Amino acid sequence: MLYSLHLAGTINGVILASLVPTVPFVILVMTPYIEQIDPKLEAAARVFGASTFRVFRHVLVPLLAPGILAAGLLVLVRTIGMFELTFLTAGSDIQTLVVALYYTVFAAGVRSAQSIDAMAVIYMMTTLIWLLIALRFVNPTQLVARVRQ
Repeated sequence: MLYSLHLAGTINGVILASLVPTVPFVILVMTPYIEQIDPKLEAAARVFGASTFRVFRHVLVPLLAPGILAAGLLVLVRTIGMFELTFLTAGSDIQTLVVALYYTVFAAGVRSAQSIDAMAVIYMMTTLIWLLIALRFVNPTQLVARVRQ
């Protein structure tokens, strides 16, 4: 499909190929957060004259911010780890850190072990920093707790 749309070997093709398998994870993470929002809050905003965009921006987004952060983290970690999709769709011009790490490890010739280790540390530190940021703002129990009214 990417070849027929002339997206293979482009950054847009890599983004699209990475987006498709992550959508179910976003839905699973966001569902408890969406279910916790009281519809009366939206109705109250509309009573005071808020448009649909203003309700979304000023009421829903602040309430959904922890879920958006958690879903974003999950998508980021999953996308960084999806080597095969990036490798097959990126082509020779685009390299993510994981693809560059693969090429460095398995390419012909002599490679510095320090460069491989450095790339692996960068990969792990990126994921760790995002995890620490997410844990600062998101309570892990929010991902599974559902409030029923």
